[in-house]
Amino acid sequence: MTTSKPHRSSFLLLCSGMALVTLTLLLASCSSTSPGSRGPSSSRLDQWGNRAGPQGFNTVVVDAGHGGRDSGAVSRRTGLVEKTLTLDLARRLRSELGGSFRVVMVRDSDVFVDLDDRVRIANKRGDSVLVSIHFNAGSRRLAGPETYWWRVDSYTLAKRVQRNLTGVSAQDNSRGLVRRRLRLTRNPMVPCILVEGGYITNTREAKSLANPAYRAQLARAIAAALREQAAQGDGNLGPLPGFISAPPSRHGDARDS
Repeated sequence: MTTSKPHRSSFLLLCSGMALVTLTLLLASCSSTSPGSRGPSSSRLDQWGNRAGPQGFNTVVVDAGHGGRDSGAVSRRTGLVEKTLTLDLARRLRSELGGSFRVVMVRDSDVFVDLDDRVRIANKRGDSVLVSIHFNAGSRRLAGPETYWWRVDSYTLAKRVQRNLTGVSAQDNSRGLVRRRLRLTRNPMVPCILVEGGYITNTREAKSLANPAYRAQLARAIAAALREQAAQGDGNLGPLPGFISAPPSRHGDARDS
């Protein structure tokens, strides 16, 4: 019977080793999915935006939505065309930011730029944030600004921009923050938000949007949020949202923009 003891000891050592390996893998898996972790896959998660919000950045990529053959939203009732408004607001935002940041314009004329090309332009600038400018359309009863985001590192910037736009809105309301996986909120490797400055299909709001002075207020509001984000980072805007793993957005995805 004494000859069985070495075999039993080897078996127990093997089981203990397997349990230790399993526990190590489980701990590594948990740590790699938490915001701010530095686990084995943290560098890849960082590219997906699973990190703190930007601070100290010196470049803002300003994307005037639509353009060229893509008019965006068009309101026959109010006569407003989204691509024209987005370019105007983008230029005003550039002027507001000129003394504080390097500004990269995705388009500076009435030209078409593919969504994936817009992402590539943003990805060429490492220490930057992307602000994509749009205007909404829908039921004539709908009004107010809203700001889209997806990445964890884009949340506080979106929150600041939405807060400032709500303060400007003639509707005195807010459509709020919307977490949505779009090509311009999910795919860039830099913090990125998509701003809807208001509804061109709402008669009252369209009257404001048609006024250059009002669009200047919108530009100042966005610029102030960017300066605050660069200076304070996430600041005291509350806990960051949870990370959501999702593949890049592609053409044909629901509500792609």
